Amino acid sequence: MEIHGQIMYGINFRLFKEDKDVILQMYAYFTGDADLCRHYKLDLRKGLFLSGKTGVGKTVHMKLVRQFMSFKERFKMKSCQQLALEYMDQGSQILTQYGRNYVDHVDQNTINQTYCFDDMGTEDEVKHYGTQTNVLGQIILMRYELFQGRQVLTHFTSNLTAPQIEKHYGERVRSRLREMCNWIEYKSDSFDKRK
Repeated sequence: MEIHGQIMYGINFRLFKEDKDVILQMYAYFTGDADLCRHYKLDLRKGLFLSGKTGVGKTVHMKLVRQFMSFKERFKMKSCQQLALEYMDQGSQILTQYGRNYVDHVDQNTINQTYCFDDMGTEDEVKHYGTQTNVLGQIILMRYELFQGRQVLTHFTSNLTAPQIEKHYGERVRSRLREMCNWIEYKSDSFDKRK
């Protein structure tokens, strides 16, 4: 991971000791190591929810693990702020694109697409022609149906804690996230790596 990080982010990139537990959990999950997954209580039938303070490496670590996956298995990264902006521009088409993956139109290339929604909680409620929507909240509710019906996985990164998620998105979304995701938290002593 460190070598890939140096290729992607420059020669000064490195991994940090305080993140070892998080990285091991991600390794166990993405390699399907049954013993390590049992040790960390990770369910391979669920997605991941990475939670931690700003700058601890959530997005970078998710981008790095993608490099070890085949192109066919690789999840797509999508910024939550970008989702909100796209909704303002294009409306409900965005909900369908990311929430239902064209199930009604059965496009075999996208029907089971796994996404990682990055920086959950940074987007605002937005309007499209006067219709105000919590875009990510709606997408999570739609992807929950995909998770239940087709076992489609969804990953998230966020600075929010569980109570903050419930306050921002509501109890229904928080409950569904609990069922859809393994929760991996960075340690409180993990520091902001941005310089």
